[in-house]
Amino acid sequence: MKRIITLLAALAIASAAHAQTDSLVVFDTQGDNLGISIAGFNITLGDDGSSSSGKAAKPKVKRVTTNFVGLSFGANAFTYKPNYGNWAGENQFMTDNTSSWRFGVEAFGVQVSLDRNRKVFLKASLNSSIDRYRFTNAMTLINDENGVLMPEPLSGTVKASKMIASYLGIGAGFGFKISRVLVMFDFNTDMLTSSYVKYKNPGKTQYNISGLNNIRYRTGVSATLSGFGIYADYSLTPLYRESVGNDGQVLSIGIRCGF
Repeated sequence: MKRIITLLAALAIASAAHAQTDSLVVFDTQGDNLGISIAGFNITLGDDGSSSSGKAAKPKVKRVTTNFVGLSFGANAFTYKPNYGNWAGENQFMTDNTSSWRFGVEAFGVQVSLDRNRKVFLKASLNSSIDRYRFTNAMTLINDENGVLMPEPLSGTVKASKMIASYLGIGAGFGFKISRVLVMFDFNTDMLTSSYVKYKNPGKTQYNISGLNNIRYRTGVSATLSGFGIYADYSLTPLYRESVGNDGQVLSIGIRCGF
């Protein structure tokens, strides 16, 4: 910039000297600009550099982002533990782990970045899920007169003998990015909204049952790339209430995506 100013000044001086010998050349500052007055004519050359550090202003970083739809689908595996009272001896009748699954929907999520590069963040979400557990044998569950869940054999040809539970929940998580992969650790609290058994023998039969824990806590981890990835989730709470059913917990592994 100084070279340009010097060159322009030299040219202006030479021009003025050629036009008239009594021209005056005056250098002054005009606010943040450097100017030259030659024979009554004012020329503004530009910023004199006195008011700027030369550093560009840092762009603002959007720290808070939201997403409105997240989906997950995976296989449920029931971890068997010693059975309570009436369930003793049934020996893993509970589910056929090859045909039990979970479908989850994250209806709304808020993500807050903790750094300018948005590599580390916290997240909160609202979610719902449906868990289906298929019985290994032709059996179902009923509540006896005391409200205790009892396994009951079914005769004849039985299809799709299963139990279904639905939940609404809130989640909180901590995540970070490694290159383009987003890794998330989360903790969820779910409230049971419905639970029932259903089977076909040959007509469809469905009725509500009680005995599942009304609140469950689960923790999980996921890894996604461009919104698609895998997850693993483990329930810290037994599926059934104490002294009502097997005290095993549920492990779910599958795929997830977000939009």
